[in-house]
This record gives sequence, structure tokens and C-alpha cells, in this order.
Amino acid sequence: MKALKMLLPAAAVLSLAGHVWAAQVTRSQRVRLIEARRSATTDPLTGCANRAGLDRALDDLDGEPYDLVLVDLDRFKPVNDTWGHAAGDRLLVEIARRLRACLDDVDDAVVARIGGDEFVLAAPSSVPLAHYLGAEVITALAAPIEVADGVTVTVTASVGAIHATTGEDRARVMAAADAAAYEAKLRGGDGLVEHNPLSGLPEVEQRPLLRLREMAALTNVLGVTA
Repeated sequence: MKALKMLLPAAAVLSLAGHVWAAQVTRSQRVRLIEARRSATTDPLTGCANRAGLDRALDDLDGEPYDLVLVDLDRFKPVNDTWGHAAGDRLLVEIARRLRACLDDVDDAVVARIGGDEFVLAAPSSVPLAHYLGAEVITALAAPIEVADGVTVTVTASVGAIHATTGEDRARVMAAADAAAYEAKLRGGDGLVEHNPLSGLPEVEQRPLLRLREMAALTNVLGVTA
């Protein structure tokens, strides 16, 4: 009987230790799950959202009007070619920081990197403010950026802006912003074009689309003229 009494506290200790261990394992698994979800929606270089993160943020805005700005950097490739990919990465990180600063005070806003040198900003807005957000982006990018020791560059961008009203198709909104950015690129870059709501949104096919600027580049390579 005495031996049994001595065993009971030990069993209780083992049980408590088991519960603590199980709680730690559960907590660790939860942390890993959260990290995996964050990694799946985050661009590893800039810390901005990636395409999946942008989709999730726009899902959260579903049913609300919002402003969307597409930023296509001008002449980014020469930075990589001249000073190396490390310089290009440093440039992108600083650009991402400046773009996030444009939306610091806006709840439920998102900055996403959707391509090598392309970013999207989206923010809920009951009134059309996309033009002002686009102008703020151009101003934010105006200051020189140090990409290597003693080397600074000034980056410009072709910016397309659109105010999306409630219920508008997301893919068509993105296509309109992309077309506006491409128009800014055709005008020489370092500028803003806002989508004209009177022209309606472009149709988007279900199959993957060849982007407008890629089509133009292909046309030039093939020597096709309109």
C-alpha cells in the first residue's frame, strides 16, 4: 500500500509532463502552420504580398469599392545588367518599402509584388482616389536609391490606376490597370494613366492571356506592323 502511495505522485508528474509536452507540440505545429501560410502568400525578397497574397487581400475587400494601382518599373533590367542581381534586389527592397509607406495609414490595404519589376497597390476606397494614389507612388519613387556602395540610381515607373466599384470582376479590373500602365509606358514612362470608367472594363478570356506589353515586344521581334 505504501509503495502504491509513492507511485501516485510520480504518475501525476508524468501526466503533467505529458500534457505540457503535448501543448508544446501543438503550439509548435500551430506556429509552423502560420509560417507556412505566411510564406505561401508573401514575396520572400521584399516581404510584400505575392499574387496569392494579393488575391487573399482582394477577397477580404470583396463587396467593397477599392482603388488599385499597377506599378511597372521603367528600365529595371539595366540595373541588373550593369551592377548585378544583388543591386537589383537591393533596389526592389527599397522600392517595396516606399510603396508600403504610401499605404501605412490605410486599413486593409495591400502592396504586392506580382512580377520581377511589377507591383500592385490596392486599398479600400468609397470614392475614386486611385489617381492620387498613383501620383503619390510616382513621388515616392523620385528620390535616388543606393544600389551598391557609392552607386545610386533614380527609378521611374509607368503607373496604371483604376477605381473598382462594388461587384466588378477582379480579372477585368487588373486588365484595365495593366492596359493603363502600358499606355503610360508607350508615352515614355515616368507617368500615370488612369482608366476611363466610361470606356468600360476590358474583356478577359478564361485561358491565360499574353500580356499587352509582351504582345507588343513579340510584334517588334517579328517585324509585324499594324
